[in-house]
Amino acid sequence: MPTVTTHAPGTFNWPELATSDPVAAKKFYASLFGWQINDTDMGPGGVYTIFQRDGKDVAALFKLDAEMAKMGMPPTWASYITVENADAAAAKAKALGGTVLKEPFDVTSLMGG
Repeated sequence: MPTVTTHAPGTFNWPELATSDPVAAKKFYASLFGWQINDTDMGPGGVYTIFQRDGKDVAALFKLDAEMAKMGMPPTWASYITVENADAAAAKAKALGGTVLKEPFDVTSLMGG
């Protein structure tokens, strides 16, 4: 299988599971796909798990937090899509009648980068 190193705008780039039971989900997906588990302590934000296959990142998982549960969010797989400019994409979504639940932010700031 080829290694993907870039994602063109409009293409899917990252799958991420928000789950109420990360222990069971890790066990299930590791067994199903042969994924390895790489946990990162995010402090008060909990643990962010990156699944890997043959040393390459393939997906991620985190536990639904209290705010998400309060909103009634069920366990969900999210698929991220590459855009040229996240701020512009969010503004366009609003202009077209969409609802932005969370404004764009830099992920590296959450990961200590």
